[in-house]
Amino acid sequence: MFSGSEKSHELDKSLANEAGMSDHISHVGDYEAHGAGHGDRAHLKSRHLMMIALGGCIGTAFLVGTGRTLARGGPALTFAAFVVICSFVWVFSTLLFEMAAYIPLRGASTDHFTTRFLSKSFGFAMGWNYWYAYAILVPFEVTVAALVIQYWNPPVHDAVFITILLVIIIGLNFMPVASSGEAEFAFSTLKLALLVGLIILSIILAAGGGPSGERIGFRYWHDPGAANEWILKGSKGVFISLLGAIVNAVLPLSFAAEMVATCGGETKNPRKTIPAAAKAFIVRLSFFYVLSVLAVTLTCPSNAPELTSGGAGAGASPFVVGIKTAGIKVLDHIVNGVILISAWSAGNIYMYLASRSIYSLAIAGNAPKIFAKTNRWGVPYWSVTSCAVISLLAYLNVSSSAGVVFNWLVNMINMAAFFSWITVSFAYLRFRKALDVQGIDRSTLPYVSVCGKPGAWACMIFFTIIGLLNGFYVFFPSEWSTSDFMTAYVGTLLFVVLYFGHRFTYGRKDKWLIPSESVDLATGTEEISDALVHEASKPSVFAKMKERVHRRS
Repeated sequence: MFSGSEKSHELDKSLANEAGMSDHISHVGDYEAHGAGHGDRAHLKSRHLMMIALGGCIGTAFLVGTGRTLARGGPALTFAAFVVICSFVWVFSTLLFEMAAYIPLRGASTDHFTTRFLSKSFGFAMGWNYWYAYAILVPFEVTVAALVIQYWNPPVHDAVFITILLVIIIGLNFMPVASSGEAEFAFSTLKLALLVGLIILSIILAAGGGPSGERIGFRYWHDPGAANEWILKGSKGVFISLLGAIVNAVLPLSFAAEMVATCGGETKNPRKTIPAAAKAFIVRLSFFYVLSVLAVTLTCPSNAPELTSGGAGAGASPFVVGIKTAGIKVLDHIVNGVILISAWSAGNIYMYLASRSIYSLAIAGNAPKIFAKTNRWGVPYWSVTSCAVISLLAYLNVSSSAGVVFNWLVNMINMAAFFSWITVSFAYLRFRKALDVQGIDRSTLPYVSVCGKPGAWACMIFFTIIGLLNGFYVFFPSEWSTSDFMTAYVGTLLFVVLYFGHRFTYGRKDKWLIPSESVDLATGTEEISDALVHEASKPSVFAKMKERVHRRS
């Protein structure tokens, strides 16, 4: 005898056999079985997802790395770069959230959509692309956290701090997702409080409320200047600097939307929490990124030597440089402490994303099945273990020569983000096509993107262009670097090799794209619908109170 979900799965298989898609649907069924098979798993709460949508992944790439962008582009170009990237990331997020609210990613990663709506080969390439990027970002954040600690010149070796940070991050990821969610809730609260405080402080300093009482205003937009030149002189140099600033602004925003979609699938009622998180996400982009960048351009001069002279960890953060320039005592240490927690927080969430990415690959048949094993809390413990092993790359930075190799690995992350935004936007177009062909009214979806198909095309075109420009500066004779060229573009070669390698090895019998009429738009939605009906059938708080009063009377 089959349960309702098993009957549905068997029906899906029979229909798929008729359409020649049995193998694809079987993997989708595996996703359903693994994702839905943990009835006693601990879920993320809606408040966890709201805080993750606002502050998750805001780490050192933004709080420290923005200094390099400011030094290269100047205040005006840095602000413009973040406005441009944030705008397109928001457009992309609406596309992703529409799919994720309809078919929640219950423990899986967003490569599930490329597998489901494009092909298994796209899913294979994208899944390993995600896993690599997320896994490398863990030791990246841990390394920068160790550098932040060096701001206080402790008499202890970096390896000690790296070990402590890794043990805590790995330990949190072996715990139920709700426990990790509580930790991220606390971390994100601190990060957001820091950014709000820094924005208010910047306004006060600009208005003349600093220790000197001097009104700063937009002084640093005039001296040293609003826009810097790079490589060439004049307007051409300013344009090149703008392109460089836009490319630099990618890393702080990489995988921000994907994180919300993945975590949203871990909530009890994703069809309500994801649309709500979508509203919080635009607040994060506009307030905590764009407004924070504008604030830092008011307090930190772009020619400050600490931004590029290898200052100790967070000493290169434009937020800290602005505080020191204003002559405020003690506050730089407090900000460094929160930046340390931010690095810790980002490392925690990236390990979560990395483990869910290889878990998603395993249930799609694109990685060894051992990574699909979960405990009674729904934690894929072998997936977490694999990511914990990769995080040991943080120890490369203990040696300066090995640290160069690690920097090469980090520099490849930009291309991973570009491929994510491009392929998921393409998957959205196929999703929309499948809805139309199969007669599903889009207005019935729990969340509908206001950007739709035009937004998907815009993202595909824009991120393709910026991806091609990722290492454009090396083509100037004065800037040529073999290592920079390789790290800027080897990610493209890696994706192509993964895609065609799978295509001509395992996917020779498959069509290049799954036909729209064969795309599975049902599997994984039944349980969510049943949960909503069950939730709606529960008596409200007021009804319970009324019943208690009636019993007492």
